[in-house]
Amino acid sequence: MPNDRSEKHLDVYEDRYELHQGEETTVFYQGFQNKETQRRYAHINHTLASGYLDRKFAAVSDVDFSELSETNQTLLRNMVNGITSEVGRALVGLTFLQLTIKSIAPEQSIRLHKGTTRRGSFSWVEGISMRTIDSTYNTPFLREHGLLNLNKFGLFMTRSLAENYPYSSLYKAEMRGPFDDWILIVDAIENESMPAELGLSYMMALLQNRSDSFQKAAQKACDLVSTQQGKAFAEIKDLIANFVNTTDYSARAFEVAMHAFYQAMQELNYLGAARVVPMSQMRSANKKHGNIGDIELTEDGVIVEAWDAKYGKPYLRDELEELRDKLLLHPEVNIAGFVVDSAVDMRRDIIDRKNELQSETGTEILLLSFDEWVNYELDNLNQGQKDEIAYNWLVALVESFAQRRLDLAPIDEPCDAWINDLIEILSN
Repeated sequence: MPNDRSEKHLDVYEDRYELHQGEETTVFYQGFQNKETQRRYAHINHTLASGYLDRKFAAVSDVDFSELSETNQTLLRNMVNGITSEVGRALVGLTFLQLTIKSIAPEQSIRLHKGTTRRGSFSWVEGISMRTIDSTYNTPFLREHGLLNLNKFGLFMTRSLAENYPYSSLYKAEMRGPFDDWILIVDAIENESMPAELGLSYMMALLQNRSDSFQKAAQKACDLVSTQQGKAFAEIKDLIANFVNTTDYSARAFEVAMHAFYQAMQELNYLGAARVVPMSQMRSANKKHGNIGDIELTEDGVIVEAWDAKYGKPYLRDELEELRDKLLLHPEVNIAGFVVDSAVDMRRDIIDRKNELQSETGTEILLLSFDEWVNYELDNLNQGQKDEIAYNWLVALVESFAQRRLDLAPIDEPCDAWINDLIEILSN
């Protein structure tokens, strides 16, 4: 029975490979590197030799990942989470290498992993020696920073990665690890639906949060939490406030601290039928992602309460206007508010506008300082209940930054600075 030529397939000829994927056909010619490919290869090597990866790594905490789609974030997270003691490391290292190459030279195909001008070696005209780039720059960088435990001679010691076929879903070598996710990432990088430079920074952050050194520090922080057991609510609340005010990126820490509070309330059954929604990515635009607030509570899948953490921003007029637009689309919300680390600026125009919006939307709108918000949520509880919540709140906060609560707190940005600050505070 004849083959269906519309089916995805790879044709291999004497001088070329033809990759057919749906309506798209890509031709890869076999032969010595051409002049343009040699130029790209030299540019990639020069850029890496000048410390490109170190510069990217140093700046990863400042990267806004909100423009990386949820699909792409999930693919990269699946790759990193697919690492075990036995499988996955080589594929993750290769993905990191491909993102690096595409970040430096967007026009370079990351399907073609072999290229040379020497006789006697297999080569694609537009291919580059990924093995050489990896052993010289990629693997040493990952090993030096403790991001991935690879063979010191490079990831291409895994022979299955070195077959003379372009990387695609039709690559038939026996692969160990999350092959399907890897191929989807390769396709996404090549069709530009995954921004390579942003994907590279995101993968750096994921690997940093998974590194052995981070895991040791995270475990130390989790162990230190027990030293706070039995302390009164006010003491632990002040400890958390001190952490937020002294750590780096206080605005994000403030948001995580508020979310951790509701995690503790939920675990101790103080939220009733309500459930806390998992956190959104750092610096994600609420409106773009369909959120009403940084922290949301739902009942039967409907948002009933929403809060925005506003660190260092006591004047909330613009925020009130943004909230109005969201509430008009979500009339089911009962309570919406802003929590500021200091006293809220309650000048007349703020009070008048808040009251107008309450009348227009039917939602109770609250503008509270951190202390006022805590007191509001714990208003009907006795001291013993508050003390119980306090310890669980601290546990939830530390475990969130320690990457132990990814179901509720999928914090993908590097957490090492926060963990180290928590260790210092909990050790005093």
